[in-house]
Amino acid sequence: MAVSNQTQNKAYASMMIVIAASVHVAIGLYFLFIQIPLMVWISVFDLAVYAVTFLINRAGNTRLSSFILVIKVTSFAVLSTFLFGTNVNAQWVVIGAALPAALYLDFTKIQRIWILAFMAVAVNVQLAFPFMFVPPLYMPDDAILPFFFGNIAFFAFIVSVATNAIITHRLTAAQAKEVEGFKQASVTDPLTQISNRRYAEIFFNNLTAQHKAAPFVFAMMDIDDFKQVNDTYGHDVGDAVLAAVADILRQNTRQEDLLCRWGGEEFLIGLPGCNQEVAKRVLEKIRKNVEEIRIDTESGIIGVTVTIGASLLVGNDIKATLQVCDKNLYAGKWDGKNQTVF
Repeated sequence: MAVSNQTQNKAYASMMIVIAASVHVAIGLYFLFIQIPLMVWISVFDLAVYAVTFLINRAGNTRLSSFILVIKVTSFAVLSTFLFGTNVNAQWVVIGAALPAALYLDFTKIQRIWILAFMAVAVNVQLAFPFMFVPPLYMPDDAILPFFFGNIAFFAFIVSVATNAIITHRLTAAQAKEVEGFKQASVTDPLTQISNRRYAEIFFNNLTAQHKAAPFVFAMMDIDDFKQVNDTYGHDVGDAVLAAVADILRQNTRQEDLLCRWGGEEFLIGLPGCNQEVAKRVLEKIRKNVEEIRIDTESGIIGVTVTIGASLLVGNDIKATLQVCDKNLYAGKWDGKNQTVF
């Protein structure tokens, strides 16, 4: 799953619109200071356009807002050159500010080609202005405007590229976290919040590849008379029983242990590095803690017991080991339930 282009483009467009609007605030204040009302009103108009563009982008029409942004930046540069001449360096704003927007925003390949051609024409038209007429607001003694527009072009390019990189990085990180969440959800039982059978299969594959001589115990645990609990008290009570048993398992196993809901009321436990004696102590502790569970029902409080069938890993054959666990589990059921059988 790639980073959502729509999300990335929307975030980038928002940032570029805010940056462009901030630049126009600075431009408007400068022209207000040097008393050129025409440019002040142009800046006010541009701010209004950017505000509408921002709202269009927020509404989800990122491509339209992107078109407006590129055209607005380009048209302002052309207008500034028309009014002041090329000496103010406004022609470079097209390249510095609009070029990254044209490359990174939500356009098709054909649209990018047309936009880049439009920008190239805009720059060349501005460069030709001095040969066509004398700019009406030409100010040969103004050193701030050339400095301002030149730096705007440079810093706009840097900020645009950096903004795109930051947004891409953050969205990629967020997506990676989301993907990891999906992966985790796919191997987690939603009711008990412990691993499911799919995860157990992954665990088996890793164990088969890595297991050497260290002891390993598997155990199948089944809730006694669970069908009767469901039939008598309802599935909500049955779910409560499953969740309570899963909590006991979590509290009495290690992080490296395998713990999963194998199916229905049956749980699978894997205890790496445990011999039969140690594993039996762990499993007996789990069984006794389950005996202490009390579930409130409309008919009163009920208790829970489990039967456990366990086996050391037989060679490296997990299937054969689980068959032994099943055999011991059913032996415990036939022998009165609520016990651990090796």
